[in-house]
Amino acid sequence: MREAYGYMTIVAASVIWGTMGIFGKLAFNYAVSPPTLIALRLLASSLTIVILTFLFRREHFTVHRRDLPLLLILGVFGTAMQRLTYFYAIDLTTVTMAAVLFYTYPIFVTICASLLFKEKMTLTTVLAMASAFIGVALVVKAYTYSSLNTNVFGIAAGLLSSIFFVAFFFIAKNFRSKYSSWTLILYGDTIGAAALSPIIASSISEMAVFPPQLWLLVLIIAWFPSLLGYLLYSHALKHVKSSKGSILSVAEPLSAAIFSVAIFGETFEPLQVLGVALALTGVVLLFAKPKFG
Repeated sequence: MREAYGYMTIVAASVIWGTMGIFGKLAFNYAVSPPTLIALRLLASSLTIVILTFLFRREHFTVHRRDLPLLLILGVFGTAMQRLTYFYAIDLTTVTMAAVLFYTYPIFVTICASLLFKEKMTLTTVLAMASAFIGVALVVKAYTYSSLNTNVFGIAAGLLSSIFFVAFFFIAKNFRSKYSSWTLILYGDTIGAAALSPIIASSISEMAVFPPQLWLLVLIIAWFPSLLGYLLYSHALKHVKSSKGSILSVAEPLSAAIFSVAIFGETFEPLQVLGVALALTGVVLLFAKPKFG
């Protein structure tokens, strides 16, 4: 029962993550720019978790001084730049395309592990990477030059969001035995918010005319798919193996696609549907590798 509870919680967290692109797309309807939206989202989430930590879990403020450089990289690149490029991908492409592009990060983790840590690539790994790459190519409609040319910056942003997340992945894995997920969120979001604070300072006049609906969307993005989703996932990993949890997390792009179809009427060509299946199959096979455990 405990393991089943863990799996159900992971699926719930992944579905919640899948709403991030939906809320982001709705926010863009109010003409807010991705940098301003992400800067405000990180400010809201960091203030929330700092207050909660101060009130209930002050021990999570404590980190070793020698770990600050890596935490700085985690906050600036693994959090701020990753979220920024992801929301640019949402703005420039579609919710589904951005989610699938982001979920190529196991490919880059595998490549980095091979180049930096000399981990051997098996035939299964190579086939999984090929399946994911081919799937992504179909999702972004690489077979249609006009579509590929139109979405080139959005595709690049989606792939960059995946690459930046690799920094978060390796740093979080390195700190797993030293710090809780709560601490990593605390420092990641706070440092990320500080890194993007000049954007907020330069957007005061823009924010002064934000409608209440947009402010509500900013808070929903900060609290619901961001903090709640991540904390639920971290809680669930206490009850299941993280490798299996990672596999179940592919419910995120699937739920993003379902929400996008239901809310925005997004349509898919048959080759794109095949692409989603191939990409997620490759990702599941890569998640099953020990380094994702």
